[in-house]
Amino acid sequence: MLIKVKNIILLLLTLIFFYSVAQYYFSEKNIKRVNKLRLTYLINDLEKLPLLKNNTFDVIEYKNDVQNYIENKKKYSFENLIKKN
Repeated sequence: MLIKVKNIILLLLTLIFFYSVAQYYFSEKNIKRVNKLRLTYLINDLEKLPLLKNNTFDVIEYKNDVQNYIENKKKYSFENLIKKN
């Protein structure tokens, strides 16, 4: 009997703890405070960021590797049998 009462009390205390934590976490006061802190950190971090020059112009070089492969490919005699005239 004593174990059941102890378990019920522990269950109630656990439920009360989770309820009070959730109530504080989702309260308007906490949400406003968190948003205000995030905004101040964001503004402070944006001021410290350096502005970098764009140096990505003409970075990609296009090559004609497929055409070179076709031209340099060794010719086999059985290919003539497969070709359509």
